[in-house]
Amino acid sequence: MAHKLIYFLSQSHIRSSIAHAWAKKLPLRDVTFISGSWSKARDTNFVNDVLHEFSMEAPNSFSYTPSQKLLEDADLIVTIYDSTHEIAPHFPDTFNKKVVYWDIEDPECISELPTKWAHYQEVCDIIALSVKQLKKAFIEV
Repeated sequence: MAHKLIYFLSQSHIRSSIAHAWAKKLPLRDVTFISGSWSKARDTNFVNDVLHEFSMEAPNSFSYTPSQKLLEDADLIVTIYDSTHEIAPHFPDTFNKKVVYWDIEDPECISELPTKWAHYQEVCDIIALSVKQLKKAFIEV
């Protein structure tokens, strides 16, 4: 199997870093995962807190901003966006076969703390399931 590069991308690096953390738990060899944002990366303690519930750490890498080279090098670009609050980035047609869109709510859109925390937990669960399906659909082919 050839080495693969999977690039998780979200607007503020929150959901893509959660996906990155879950992907690192997959028992895969010859796959590198990176994550980034198409807008300004934002820090929040909620990411670390929600991942700690699953005995995981957030990736300690910085947010990779999409560049032409990075998009070309990636074997799969997983674009995580919230269709209610965000417009997903458009990629050149040459990348269509390697771009996947996950419509997952942005937990930062909730302002009340107890509700926001519950929303982060729900988003983390949705992303975990999506990453597991990703393994079956794209990596084990």
